[in-house]
Amino acid sequence: MVQEPYFFLSYARKDNPDEFVKRFYDDLVLELRRIGADPAAQPPFRDVERLGLGDDWARVLGEAVGHCRAFVALYSPAYLNSLYCGKEWTAFRARLHEYRRETEMDVPALVPVLWAPMEGELPEEIARFQYHEAGMGQEYVTHGLMQILRTDPTGRAYRGIVERVAARVRMAADRFRLPFTPGLDLGEVHGLFPVAEHQRAAAPGAGHVQVFMAAGVVDPLPEGRRRSEYYGRSPREWTPYHPPKHPTVAHRAQKVIVEEGYTSNIELVDAELSTRLDETMVNNQTSILLVDPWSVRTPGYREPLADYDGQNRPATGVLVPCHESDEESGDDIVWQDLSRVFWRNWRRQNDPHDPLFRVRVGADEFDDRLAVMLAVAQNRLMEMESTTPYRLPEGPPPPPMSGLTIPNPPDPPDFPAPKDPDDDQ
Repeated sequence: MVQEPYFFLSYARKDNPDEFVKRFYDDLVLELRRIGADPAAQPPFRDVERLGLGDDWARVLGEAVGHCRAFVALYSPAYLNSLYCGKEWTAFRARLHEYRRETEMDVPALVPVLWAPMEGELPEEIARFQYHEAGMGQEYVTHGLMQILRTDPTGRAYRGIVERVAARVRMAADRFRLPFTPGLDLGEVHGLFPVAEHQRAAAPGAGHVQVFMAAGVVDPLPEGRRRSEYYGRSPREWTPYHPPKHPTVAHRAQKVIVEEGYTSNIELVDAELSTRLDETMVNNQTSILLVDPWSVRTPGYREPLADYDGQNRPATGVLVPCHESDEESGDDIVWQDLSRVFWRNWRRQNDPHDPLFRVRVGADEFDDRLAVMLAVAQNRLMEMESTTPYRLPEGPPPPPMSGLTIPNPPDPPDFPAPKDPDDDQ
C-alpha cells in the first residue's frame, strides 16, 4: 500500500523554533480529527517525526512530497530563502499542474500559512497561492501566525486560523487525488527558491554557504577511471562512497549544512570559480569545495582549482571524499595528480590545527569533518578585517618538507596516461 501522507508540513528550520512548529502541527492534527477527518489512516508528514536514523532523507522527503494529499507551507523570509523548501514547494506545485492538465480543475491543496512577516513583493507564481482570507485578522497579516502562537496560544485568533487551515486541508485531502510522483528525487528538482527579494545578508553564525563541486560523470568517465558506478549523468550525482548509492555527496553535504543552521546552494566548478569566490566574500559568506580526486585530470576543473590554490581564501574549505575500498582511488598516482594541483595547500592536508583542507575523507567521518570545516570557516570570516581576497606572490614553491613523499614541482608536469590493464597480460 502506497503511503499518502494526509498533509506534508513544509517549513524552514532556520527561523522556526521547534516548539512552535510542533505546537501548530499537533493542533492542526487535533482540529482535523475534531471536524471528522481521519489523518491517522495516512499519517501527516513532519520530517523530524518521520525520518529515522540512517534514512536516506532526500528519498524519504521526495516520497512524501510526491504522494501527500495536501501541502501546508509555513511562509517566512527564511522559507523563501531555503533551497530545499523551494524544491518541496516546486515539486508539489508540479503535481497540481499535472492534475489541472488532466482534469482542467484547480485543486486548493497547496495551503500557505503566513508564519512570519514577509519582506517585499512575492513573485507572481508564489503570490497566486493566497495565504490569508477574510476572518483571519489583521494581526495575522501583519505579524504572522508564529507571533500569535507565541503571545496567545489558546486565544480566538489562533484557534480561528487553525480551523481555517484544517478545513482547507480536509477538503483537498478527502475530495481529490492528485497524480503521484513516484521515486521523486528532490536533488534533481530545480526549485523556485531562494527568492532574491527575500534573501537576507548573511549574519555570523547564521549565514549562507556556497558549495562548489568538481566531479566526474559517467560519460565520459574521468581519465583513467574504469568504475562507472560512482557517477551519474551530472556531477551532482557523484557518490564517492562504497557501495555507491544515494544520498549523493551533494545531498549529504546539504543535510549537514542545514543541521548546522545554514542555508546553501550548489554550483559546479568552472572558469568563473575565482570570481564566484570573490562574490561570496563580498556577501560575507563561507564556501566549500567538494572535489573528486579524479576530476583534476580534466582541464575544465584542473585550471580553476589550480588558480584557487594560488589565492588566499581563509573562509573556504576543501573536502576530498574517498572510500578506502575503492581500489582505483588507492592508486598513488591519482593523489600525486591532486597534490600537483593543490601544491600550496597540500602541505596542510589533514592538519589537526587547520581543518580547512581535508583529503581522503571516509564515509564515517564526512559529516563531522564538514561540520568542523563550516565552523572554522565561519569563525575566520568573522575575524577578517577585510573581505577582499588577495593572491599569493608568484614564485617557485618552497622545498619539500621532511617526510613528505609526494613532490610539489614548480610547474605541474603533464599527467601520465592511464595504464592499460592489458599491458600486463
